[in-house]
Amino acid sequence: MSGGLFDLANDILRNTDIVEVISHYIKVEKKGRNYTSLCPFHDDKSLGNFYISREKGIFKCFACQAGGNAINFVQRMERCSYQEAILKTAEIIGYRDTRLLSYQVVDNVDPETREIQNCLKEIESFYENSLFLSENGKDALEYLHNRGLTDDVIKTFKIGYAQSKGENIIEFLKSKNYSIKTIADTGIIHLENTPYRDLNAGRITFAITDRNNQVVGFSCRKFREDDNSAAKYINTSSTKLFNKGNLLYNYYNALGEAKKVGYVYLLEGFMDVIACYRVGIKSAIGLMGTALTKDNLQGLRYLNCEIRLCLDLDGPGQSNMLKIADILSEANINFKLVNNIVDFKEKDTDEILKKYGDIKLKEYLSNLVSKGEWLLNYYKKELNLTTLDGKKKIVNYLMPFLSTLKDNLEIDYYINQLVNISGYSYDTVYKALKRYIKQLDKKDKEAFDSLSAVEKSESQKMLSRLQLAEKQVLRYMLDSKDVVEKYDLKLGYFSTPIYREIANVISEYITHLNSERDYDVKNLMAFISSEEYGNKNKEKILSQITDIALEGFEIPPYSDEQFNDLIATINKERVENQTLDVYKNSTLNKTEQEKAEYAYTCIAKLKSLIEEEDKKRRS
Repeated sequence: MSGGLFDLANDILRNTDIVEVISHYIKVEKKGRNYTSLCPFHDDKSLGNFYISREKGIFKCFACQAGGNAINFVQRMERCSYQEAILKTAEIIGYRDTRLLSYQVVDNVDPETREIQNCLKEIESFYENSLFLSENGKDALEYLHNRGLTDDVIKTFKIGYAQSKGENIIEFLKSKNYSIKTIADTGIIHLENTPYRDLNAGRITFAITDRNNQVVGFSCRKFREDDNSAAKYINTSSTKLFNKGNLLYNYYNALGEAKKVGYVYLLEGFMDVIACYRVGIKSAIGLMGTALTKDNLQGLRYLNCEIRLCLDLDGPGQSNMLKIADILSEANINFKLVNNIVDFKEKDTDEILKKYGDIKLKEYLSNLVSKGEWLLNYYKKELNLTTLDGKKKIVNYLMPFLSTLKDNLEIDYYINQLVNISGYSYDTVYKALKRYIKQLDKKDKEAFDSLSAVEKSESQKMLSRLQLAEKQVLRYMLDSKDVVEKYDLKLGYFSTPIYREIANVISEYITHLNSERDYDVKNLMAFISSEEYGNKNKEKILSQITDIALEGFEIPPYSDEQFNDLIATINKERVENQTLDVYKNSTLNKTEQEKAEYAYTCIAKLKSLIEEEDKKRRS
């Protein structure tokens, strides 16, 4: 193994600051000796679950149990192989090594999926050629030109045309040796609908790509005035590769730019994203529906930048802005909103660009406000503030937002705004806020009491004294190779199966270490993650190791006396457990008198065994 991928991973980790690597993807905050963040691997809404130890070079989420070193983090974030994660980690930290050239990215896509991906590429190419070269594509191309799109923009966004004679593309794909099943798996036909015909026929096509820039499906727009088909847009139905809830339009193209400029615009439609691109704003992405899904949230967290929310200025668009702003707030994602007070009637970026040009659109997009300012503007437009009902509503509607504020200056500012809008006194609005917070506190207490009941039942599952002692010994073993040798000499065996498995992994890891390699927990994880270590239980082992390594900060410093006391505790608990098992199994059919006599014999035997173990320890 020396000189291979394991050694390369070790060298990269030795030169890696895990905080720097994780900060490349998500925002982290210092908390004492460690760092914390919202966990990017589950729907995390509050700080306190996800911890990073710069000193140890590891991370751990105590909610979803994800844990590991910097390479493991990159592997999870990029959803890639361990080898690809090593190369990506080296890229992030700027690590240069000739060995990196020896490792090519492994294609681990299964043959069926690869066939569908290749077929989708052929479809995308056919659509693009149909737009520029086919007789029927002329009208679609003219429509796009009239919308202000140049040929370069069209090609950048992989826009095409599905020929109105929908049989053409089926024959083309069959000539390329794609089966009908594979064609159906792309979503452009349904197997039950014969004769087979492109479901997108006669429409302009927008290729939808995933995070890796692979085409996974299409969204298609009607463009002829005489087209009476029901929907303005149709999407590829759900397939093995296409699920619109997992996707954000233009995500791959915007990714690098967003990390560079520190923000991304989240818009409603494809043409709105393209309008931003046309005025030089390349960091723009679009929703694939009206809802912001959990997968979308994960994608936004991955960008690790300010989200600038800009949906349509009509009623449905603004209502959706309100919903998404609440979701982003709850998820603790940094965002601002494009101001909803405007001096024009156009509803989206595409219309603004067409009507007023580049400068006006840039001015509109750069006019950003906080959530509170946007809410005030929104409700001032939505409510009739000349009535008592309207005045009460705007005060009550702002309470959830005001209750989240920590800065007294901000609270004072918004209360004064409500005073000016509603006519109520400062004292009245302030008392309303205090009542609202008190109600929240009551609900929180009820939730806490309910949680406490759950925690009490969970406490019944707490580790036994034997497991706690074994866990502490294992913690010392993770810190020092010398302790591993003492464990082998004085104990050599854990009763708890997962601890026993970790101890065996540590021994195997030490065997593979050469004299130049440091023994530490992040390199142990590199060994576990490597292909050379074939255990299928890798994720569970990594999670347990990070759990023990970080929890260990509260364990007393190592000393020989402390270690020997733990060994004594483990041996004593083992003897007690074994004696109890013997007693239970041997008294099933005995009378109460016989059980009492046998218990006395067992206790005497237990005392003798414990004394014997103590003598061994002292010697």
